Formats: sequence, structure tokens, C-alpha cells
Amino acid sequence: MSKMILVKTKDVFFIALITFTALLFVFPTSFVSQDLGSTVLTAATFLFGIIAGFYIVVTTTDYNSVKSILAAETAAWISLYENMIVYDKASSEKLASLIDAYIRKNFDYEIIDSAKATRAEFDAVALLIRELPKKNEAVWAHEKIREIMDRIVTARQQLTVLGSKALSIFQWLVLGILASLVVLSLYGLRSGEFFFDLVAVAISSSIVLILFLIRDLDLYIWNEKTFGFDIFENVLKSLGQLPYYPAESLLDGRVYPSENEYRVGVALDFPRNLERKIEIRRIT
Repeated sequence: MSKMILVKTKDVFFIALITFTALLFVFPTSFVSQDLGSTVLTAATFLFGIIAGFYIVVTTTDYNSVKSILAAETAAWISLYENMIVYDKASSEKLASLIDAYIRKNFDYEIIDSAKATRAEFDAVALLIRELPKKNEAVWAHEKIREIMDRIVTARQQLTVLGSKALSIFQWLVLGILASLVVLSLYGLRSGEFFFDLVAVAISSSIVLILFLIRDLDLYIWNEKTFGFDIFENVLKSLGQLPYYPAESLLDGRVYPSENEYRVGVALDFPRNLERKIEIRRIT
């Protein structure tokens, strides 16, 4: 996958806890008047709750759509290969190689960019399907293969439509301002009592957690191991190929292989050049 600064949400929450606890010793107590602080806190909390809730609904809807589309696309790739074995054994071997290249190229990009970035690899598969010789004794299989390709085309078009961030920079700015107002109001109203300090730290850390949850949903990386890695690995296994992982994803801890033998794509000059050397690693 492409190199992005992706801090794990769990780690962010603990970092936030430490940071906001430290801020208790930086900000003085009651540096905002009671009336002003209460008014700002009430208004900012209300608006933040409404806007953050709306953004979560929007991003979750797109996230669930992408999950369903990817599941349908990868299932179609497996079905395409199995039908090709029945129709033309020689062509199925070439198809397996092309699908393998397509899947590996997917891993070079985030999900929101993969449909556009894998156009050349997909076109190579489409060309192979178009040039398939028609066999009178297996017309049904040929029609089935074309039908499956149509489903894959539809899935890729849907991914292209969804392949952008749901939230703009302006929307993130509004959300950030409201979150900051809530946190500043909480710290400004502190009375110095332990319970109030505990509540301020807990609420502030939770706000940061909500922001990173929205980010993960917007980038389609929430629970990415399942639909960002596992479903593609299933396709490779169905082709008789070893699972494949980009070296960067392993180093960043975004995925941990469960197989005893797998391939690793080591970039020769990442990110300027996406050419990779394939290494086979075995766990003994």
C-alpha cells in the first residue's frame, strides 16, 4: 500500500491520554469565566455532536458500500478463473498470471486509489477475455466468463465513484475547530478538583478518538486487514499462488501474515518507483 502516515487509533488514544494529562499542569484552572465557558462548551458540544454524527453516518455508508463491492469483485475474480479452467486450460494459466499481477498492483495503493491505478493490469485481463476463441461445445462457459467480466467492470466503476474522500479539508477544519473549542472550554472551566480533571482528560481523549475513527472510515482503513488484505489473499490462494504482502505494510504493522510461507514485494526505490522484487519468506 502507498506510504501514508497512519497512526493506529488505539495508540492515538493512549497518546491523547498522556498529552491531555500533561496539559493539566500547563493550563491554569478557571482561566475562562464560568458564564462564558459554560455557554461556549454547551454550543460547541452540541454542534460537534451533530456534525461528527453526520460525518460518521456519511463515511460509514461509503465504507460499507466499498466493503460489499470489494467482496463481490474478488469473488468474481475467483469465479472467472474457475470457469476459465473449464473453458480453456491453457488460457487459465495466463489468466492466473494476469490476475496475480492485478492483485499485487492493488497493494501498491490505498483502496480509494486502487481502481484507477490498476487500469493497465485490468485492461490486460479484458484483452485476454476478448480474444478467447469461441468453442461450440462450451458456449455456455464462454457466456459465463463474459458475464463475470461484466460484473467486475461494474464493481470497478462503483469503486471509482467511491474512490475519493467523503470529507473535504473545509469540513475537517470545521470539525477541528469545534473539537478544539470543547477541549479548551473544559480546561478553562477546571476547578482544580480531581474528578473534574479526570472528566476533562477522558472527554478530550474521546474527542480525539472520534476524529481518528472518522479519518479511518473516510480512508477505508478501518478493519483494513479483512477487506484490504484477506479477501485479496483468498484470490491469490484460489489461483494456486502464495499470499503476497508489500514490505511497507509489514514494516508498518498494518498486517501480520498468518501463513507459514508467503511472498513479499520489496520496493527497489519506493515511493519514486513502484517496481518490486518478489521474495519468498518461510516461517519455520
